[in-house]
Amino acid sequence: MNLLDVIAQRDRDGQALGRHSLMLGSLILMLVALPLLEWSPGRNLRFPILFGLVLFAAIWVNRTQHWLLWAAVAIGLGSVAGNAIAFVTASSAIRIGADLIGLVLLVFTTFVILSSVAKEQRVDLDTVVGGICVYLLIGVCFATLYRLLVDLVPGAFFLHGEPLAATGDESSSLPARLLYFSFITLTTTGIGDITPRAELAQMLTAGESVIGQLYVAIFIARLMGLHVEAGRVQADLDERPVPTSAARGDEST
Repeated sequence: MNLLDVIAQRDRDGQALGRHSLMLGSLILMLVALPLLEWSPGRNLRFPILFGLVLFAAIWVNRTQHWLLWAAVAIGLGSVAGNAIAFVTASSAIRIGADLIGLVLLVFTTFVILSSVAKEQRVDLDTVVGGICVYLLIGVCFATLYRLLVDLVPGAFFLHGEPLAATGDESSSLPARLLYFSFITLTTTGIGDITPRAELAQMLTAGESVIGQLYVAIFIARLMGLHVEAGRVQADLDERPVPTSAARGDEST
């Protein structure tokens, strides 16, 4: 039994899937608050703060084992502290390192939740919440990858004929635009205002769109399969004849 299987088993034994609601809340908060805070006085801090909240939610998800919890705490706090130092010192190297270790935590958390959801044998609210978390986490992970790529290759993405890294008056607009690009790619909306130019950017974009389509198809199919199977089991129980002893007991009364 591998690590993800052990974590998934502990989730089911401890009925821990409910903690995924915290992750879902942090992801929705990021998607909603990021554009709403565009004109706020502290707009340069909006992404590091919201990204830090997502990392803290990821730490909470990984609390099933003590060593895993401490590893998640170290990685998450390291990423949050690195982003804070990068903001103060304007160091791109520190920000790249902070985003990279944060990405490691988010990718691992995505696989942890996916493993827990995939091994569930019945459909309930926790299963649906976990599945939505995985889908949103995929978009956030790719947005972080795109941000790392832009730091390394400023001309990786173009917006209206100009490098994406050079557009906008505020540096905080770049994470928001990459998050937007990630989700329109994941959902294969394909608006076309932001275009990948570097080969690695093009391959990542294509990979994200394929993953998005496969995940939705497989996840919905599994939910429907579990729902149909649960209905079939319930129908079999309803059609099962009453035991003879129980029937005699009813006649004697």
